[in-house]
Amino acid sequence: MINYQKRFVVSLLWGAMLLGACSDNVQPEAEKELQDYSLIVRFADASGYDSAAEFAEVDVYRFSDGEFYGTETLEPGADGGCVISAYPGSRLYLMAGLDVDCADGISEEEFLSIPVSGEFNDGSVTEFMTSSIELSAGGRPSAYSVYMTRGVARIDLNTTADQKTRIDRIIVEDAPEKTFPFGNGTIVPEGCIALEKSFAPAFSGRTEGVFRLFESDAPVNVVLHGTYDGVPVVLRTSLPRVARNKIYELAIFNVGSSLEASFAARPWEEGETVVGKPDSGQRIMIDEGRSVIPDGVSVDAGQNVVEVPEYGVSEMTLAFAGDAPVDICSVDGTDGSVTVGEVSVTEEDGKIISSFNVSVAAQGSGRLGYSVFVHLRNALMTGSYDYVEIRVSESADKLWTVEIGGNVWMAFNARSNDLDDQVYTLDGLDVDGMYTKSWINTVGGLFQFGRLYMYVPWQGYSPSNNLGNQTADVPWQSDTHMPCPEGYRIPTRAELESLLPKGTTIPGTYTAGNGETITASLHVAEGTLQTPTNVSGTQHFVRLVSNETGNTLTIPLAGGKGDKSTTNNPAFGKRAVLWTSGRDGCPGGYAWAYWLPFEGNETAVIAERQLQMEAFASVRCVKK
Repeated sequence: MINYQKRFVVSLLWGAMLLGACSDNVQPEAEKELQDYSLIVRFADASGYDSAAEFAEVDVYRFSDGEFYGTETLEPGADGGCVISAYPGSRLYLMAGLDVDCADGISEEEFLSIPVSGEFNDGSVTEFMTSSIELSAGGRPSAYSVYMTRGVARIDLNTTADQKTRIDRIIVEDAPEKTFPFGNGTIVPEGCIALEKSFAPAFSGRTEGVFRLFESDAPVNVVLHGTYDGVPVVLRTSLPRVARNKIYELAIFNVGSSLEASFAARPWEEGETVVGKPDSGQRIMIDEGRSVIPDGVSVDAGQNVVEVPEYGVSEMTLAFAGDAPVDICSVDGTDGSVTVGEVSVTEEDGKIISSFNVSVAAQGSGRLGYSVFVHLRNALMTGSYDYVEIRVSESADKLWTVEIGGNVWMAFNARSNDLDDQVYTLDGLDVDGMYTKSWINTVGGLFQFGRLYMYVPWQGYSPSNNLGNQTADVPWQSDTHMPCPEGYRIPTRAELESLLPKGTTIPGTYTAGNGETITASLHVAEGTLQTPTNVSGTQHFVRLVSNETGNTLTIPLAGGKGDKSTTNNPAFGKRAVLWTSGRDGCPGGYAWAYWLPFEGNETAVIAERQLQMEAFASVRCVKK
């Protein structure tokens, strides 16, 4: 789902970028192991995405933890199928038609900053296609579908409005000389060229692909030289911007006694998901009067935005009035929580009324807000596209919490002070299901005392005694340094003592500081532990259940690390180490933490220990 609230240029590389591909000989890190992943590579054509490859080979640039580790060349079969070897969790950048010249050891950020210039054949830049994909760090799906889209725009010429028009020559001024292959709208800041194409004999009619251009956020000017009914004419027009994967049709009209040239834009392939508003100016707007909008749902018809409350709607009808029917191109962003019905078409008061039903499932606890986009098009007008955005509000109880031991605790370990960056339940799982079926996604991060940024050694190892050169908050009290979302904080020694009385044995039953009886037990999650860097361990967690209320708080044995270390293994499954907010009574450089030190045994005695502030431990936030 799409969360609507909220993942160098080296001078020697800035010049000729097409001398060769990245080296395949980068040595993998010792602790990583390549695995084979199945890909289905699909190329865009005029009718949408089709399996028939337009390019025989696809170069894949592989990055793990932001570092390049080589290329691989794929030759997709007739069905687009192929296999690539990569590290779990890698990000892959695929390109066909061009090569990027880069050096071993280049970072992902540097790679994305390399511009390409292509070759200029018959007044056009080389056509190329790109895509990117992030491989799962855990279990692999049977195959990843990769959709390749064009990195250039196309200009067509159309003079069919008047057969007296003849075009001899077209000049495109201020065309970009270079582009970033994976720039997604980021424009190379300098370098323009002029492109020119001549017709002999002079052209009349309609032709495709007169020019292919790199994208530009600055105007591109076009000059046409020709004749009208034998009289020489010069026409000038401009494209305010050029977007990749778009077709711009340059049409010439006889307006009264003069000629006029103008551009109309449309997606290159009909199957494309059109994210922007229509270039033709033909809006497809919600008709509130003919729509059925349930109580609690708000509609901004001017922006085509429908806001649905967190409890969802069982039935809602969106209607559109116009001179032609409306089709649904695609629905983007739903995992099944939003259902969009078929379009029905009726006629009323001389208008064509298109409508479809929408239902939205209620949000569960601990769910972020998200958006679903319903992409529309006018069934009779080429290039007339629009979309409706359905925004579903976040859960009223956005964070899972548990009241136990005299306080309200977050149900998962913290990751940062950003509310959207916390651990949330995956689709189809509750809190208990997360710990039992997706343990690695529950452990949060490790933190140094008094500091904000988490440390995740099992995802990508870069030892440091102070990530980001942070200033410590000693003791841990300031919200600016506290890795807890708004409304929560680091627990005090007394609060952790109440929840986990030191000297208590687990498994067992004990009395919390507020007099509540709690039963503690040790469990092992389902499946095999998988991390991007192949860190091993047992997926242990401790379950604390209140005998009075039945409320359950779960603590994963996420381990910990003492100071900067030479290993990326935090001792998964052997212990849980939780910071308190205090260091009263500790010598310099130490603070208090609570420990569940199983160390590979089936029992443990809860302990309070003085821990080096440079060490890394978990944080379980408590409500203020």
